[in-house]
Amino acid sequence: MMAVERPCDETIRQNLRRILESKSFARSERLRAFLAYVVEKEMIGEGPQLKGYSIAIDVFDRPQAFNADSDPLVRVHAGKLRKLLKAYYETDGAEDEWHLVIPKGTYVPEYSRRQIDAACPAEPQTRQPKLTRKRLPGQKTAWPPAPLSSPLAVLSVLPLLLFAPLPSPEMTMDIDAQAKLFNGRHSIERVLPSVNVAISGDQNADVKAFAVALRAAAQRHRTLARATDGDAGRPVSRNAALSFSLELTWYDAPAAGVRVTLKHDGEGVPLRQDFITSERLKSEPDLLFESMSLASELFSLDGEIYTHASEEQIQSPLMDCMTATAQYRKLLTRGSFESAWSCQQKLAPLRGDEPLFILSANSPLRVIGH
Repeated sequence: MMAVERPCDETIRQNLRRILESKSFARSERLRAFLAYVVEKEMIGEGPQLKGYSIAIDVFDRPQAFNADSDPLVRVHAGKLRKLLKAYYETDGAEDEWHLVIPKGTYVPEYSRRQIDAACPAEPQTRQPKLTRKRLPGQKTAWPPAPLSSPLAVLSVLPLLLFAPLPSPEMTMDIDAQAKLFNGRHSIERVLPSVNVAISGDQNADVKAFAVALRAAAQRHRTLARATDGDAGRPVSRNAALSFSLELTWYDAPAAGVRVTLKHDGEGVPLRQDFITSERLKSEPDLLFESMSLASELFSLDGEIYTHASEEQIQSPLMDCMTATAQYRKLLTRGSFESAWSCQQKLAPLRGDEPLFILSANSPLRVIGH
């Protein structure tokens, strides 16, 4: 008899790796990406946000105009994924203790096992801890006060309409007041962080492949700027204080692998370092899994970059609003609703090139946008 439970994250990662490396999934790159995406989102607590639209944008690179109701792309692939998982557990995964399923009607993974196992071992410390940066007495920050899912998905108005009580008159703001956003250090309203992924030193095939996979994973995170810098293809932020770099360096000893260093371009100080051994980068599924896992830890709304921006008070109002709206969607409380509502009101009115996500200041039930 299968008992519905949830294994620890390390067990989930091990099971996912076995599935992605199996013969059943060997010929389906799209379904491997689909499965890795939904599993990673569920692990970081964003399972309720797994919708056909966000999957189409993030996994299948569809444009923001994608209509999940009229285009069955995601539903068709979800059906194929369920069949492939069933085939896997009938063949390669027949002896697996834990089973991963995607129930019909949802894209959120569920887990079950046939018997109770021993307590899950603690996750191995494969990643190095964050580097702690110390400031000298009197030293100022390099940048004086002056980003899963996409902004469109994160700032979606739908949960505000479905779950929140109607706003009181006190919450309605004068349209002129809305234009007065954060002053001084937040002079640029709608900017997102940029990340440049570069290889330092030996450019062997393994580190090149990981760099390509990591860049692709970064592009799936709409929490980052998507502009490019000329022919180099380097993403750039309109606010230099939000420019970051990922430096990949290959080492042969004492253990072969790639060291990943996240730096703030202005400060030039490492914010975080990770070491990924060559054993974890052997196959295409390995590259996909490791790049998406690291990208989630670095680029998500609660990841390294957004946390650093908040601590240093260099985040833009759009970044604040994305974080507040995601918090509301998670908590569904009055306080989190008011924070998201207030911040969305301050970002109105929309410019011509911005997505549909803001409630009208004059009519709370009317959506403005495109």
